[in-house]
Amino acid sequence: MLEKMGIVWNPGWPSWSCPGRRDGWLIVWTLVMAALAAVSVAIADLSDPESVEGAAAWGTITTLCLLAYMAAGIFAVLRSRVGTSNQELDDPEHHPSFHRVFLLTSLMLCVLAWIAFGHHVPFAHWPWSVDLNDPTQRSLYIAAIISSFVPLLFGFHTIAREAATDKANYLMHPEGPTSWFQLGVSAGALGFLSLGAWAAGERWFSMEQDFGLVVMSGVIAGFLAFIFVPHLGDALSNRRETDPRPVKAAGVTFHPGYITSGIDAAAVRLIAPLSGATQSGWMIPQLILTLIFLPLTAMGYALPAPWGLVPICIAGVIIFGLGRRWAWVEDDREKALRIQSTRSSQFRLGFANDLRDEALMGYAWLFILVPLALRQIQMHFDLFEPVDGPMGVAAQSAGLMDWLKFFGTELAKGVPIVDWVDIYDVNQEEPFAPKGPMARHIVFVSRLLVDVVLIAALLQAFGIMQRNRAQERLFEAGQIDFFDPFMERRILRKAFQPAEHGAAPLNSRYLAYFETHREKSKDLDKGDYYYNTRRLNELFNDRDRKVREVVRWFAKDLIVGSVTERLNKLADLYERTSPESRDKPDWSRKFYRFFDDVVADGRNLSGSSWKQEHSIALSRLLFQLTNDKEYDQVRNRALLLLGRSDSLHAARALAARLVRDEHATTLPGISKEIAETYRFARQPRLGERSLATESLFKIKGDIEDNPHRTGTATLKFIEAVLEYVRNDGGNGSIPT
Repeated sequence: MLEKMGIVWNPGWPSWSCPGRRDGWLIVWTLVMAALAAVSVAIADLSDPESVEGAAAWGTITTLCLLAYMAAGIFAVLRSRVGTSNQELDDPEHHPSFHRVFLLTSLMLCVLAWIAFGHHVPFAHWPWSVDLNDPTQRSLYIAAIISSFVPLLFGFHTIAREAATDKANYLMHPEGPTSWFQLGVSAGALGFLSLGAWAAGERWFSMEQDFGLVVMSGVIAGFLAFIFVPHLGDALSNRRETDPRPVKAAGVTFHPGYITSGIDAAAVRLIAPLSGATQSGWMIPQLILTLIFLPLTAMGYALPAPWGLVPICIAGVIIFGLGRRWAWVEDDREKALRIQSTRSSQFRLGFANDLRDEALMGYAWLFILVPLALRQIQMHFDLFEPVDGPMGVAAQSAGLMDWLKFFGTELAKGVPIVDWVDIYDVNQEEPFAPKGPMARHIVFVSRLLVDVVLIAALLQAFGIMQRNRAQERLFEAGQIDFFDPFMERRILRKAFQPAEHGAAPLNSRYLAYFETHREKSKDLDKGDYYYNTRRLNELFNDRDRKVREVVRWFAKDLIVGSVTERLNKLADLYERTSPESRDKPDWSRKFYRFFDDVVADGRNLSGSSWKQEHSIALSRLLFQLTNDKEYDQVRNRALLLLGRSDSLHAARALAARLVRDEHATTLPGISKEIAETYRFARQPRLGERSLATESLFKIKGDIEDNPHRTGTATLKFIEAVLEYVRNDGGNGSIPT
């Protein structure tokens, strides 16, 4: 009876095993119980104030609570990734849904913001004595702020490690470190600006009379540098008679460029996602960004000076990382426009998220964070003084609105577009003014932030809008046949409209738009297609149902799909087409293009990704094209493609082009059924047989060079095929 219920009695001695990933709930439960016990001890302090005293006791209680929080957050991260593998997704940088973890982080930050306000708000009632000016409490508080982001950092570290080509270090840029030239130019520009600001702040020079001339000379020098420096570099490189000596690798830090590129990669892969910008859902990224930045901003206002700069700096670092991630995404977008594919090792992030809106929203927060930072700096260092006039305010006691007015005035002076306030003598009353060199440096940095960061971001966003409009016009005119990845997905989703079986799943506006493109493209002899066939191949099995249905309607008369599907479709098409139709130039040109595209996509597959189904489908197609001379070139590339996979099925597909059908079963492991599957038929041309033989030798060499080789059966099969080729017709070109 117990066995039928699934209960089996198996007596024996208990055994101990180390906890694994499935035991994470036990660790979380243990830490949560310990944290509850610590809170119970702290509550006991309310009735007996002497029960908990000293930094050690309160530090232990706080540490247990933080450990329980981090363990629960990491457990939620791992649960969010259950059933999700980066290799299963089209984009390896696709981030799973961490909504619960972000909610937990936001709640933690809100609690910390509540503690920071203390008794200054009506609803805040904190039973213990909170004094964040105390070094012990302040240290624990800052540790809690940093600990709030640990679960998310762990999750994004895991994603970056799995998505990176180099699993050991995803901070290494695949193209190498930042060049010495870039480092030198950046260091020189920063040094020049810093030196000029310091000298001006110390009043070391005055340029009342020649200021305009100096500025014009500097601008002209910058233009000339951009013109002549690249040519000078080319001239110096051409004068080198020998190659530079190789530099011995000494780890990540032997070149300063690795440090800067590593910091950049960390900001992009770890820091930027803390804003929630990489999460999916309608308005979800904007909501998460607000829920993270609001408590950080509140802490920046409520914490005693200068410790309010800590949450402000954390928010600033997240914004910097978000801006850098947006720049990486735009760089990948430019590459995709040129290579007509979203699957390439040259992409650093991919196309899971278009971060334009999120990055601009992050930059908008700087208009609140910078005045808060100025307020914190003034409260601690007393660098500003009141000005004479109706808006004059004592800077030490100024509120947030006064600092917003001050920063707004500096913004009007710093932004080139609205600098008309100086041209037309608009009255610019300020509540206070800098009273020393350090205050002027701070004002200069705030203006530089506006000029360099915010204006550059707005100009980049405007450039993207212009480029998108140009793409739409060029596509409708038939000049281009695809969009960039983000615009492509947006247009295909907008074009979708549910339709009956067989009807076009597009609304009337976009149906006419794509029909116009097809007609214009046909008139320009660029193809009779609704959309680029290579892009249709990648979108054919898209996760989004709307995109998938539109793409499949576009591809209803085309050879589109996965590599295996296209190879089989090509074979079926060739079989059912009469020889007279195959000889027509239009048919053969279209067939050649489809065949060439699928071979090119097959070469993008790594050795382990080339499966047996691919080899069988390709062998079938090569069998049908055996005597067709028109496809010699692409057929040769297909033979070379098979040589890239050190597998038995690839070797069998190559052997099918070398061994006669009646002799196939003499090879080891080849039954009659397997021979029929691979379509054995000896290629009549000696050149192609030699190429197939070279590919077999390549597979053999790759297996023999692999120290962990497991291809014994493949090696025996290849040796048997090579022996057959030596004896077949007395081909003495194959070494013994």
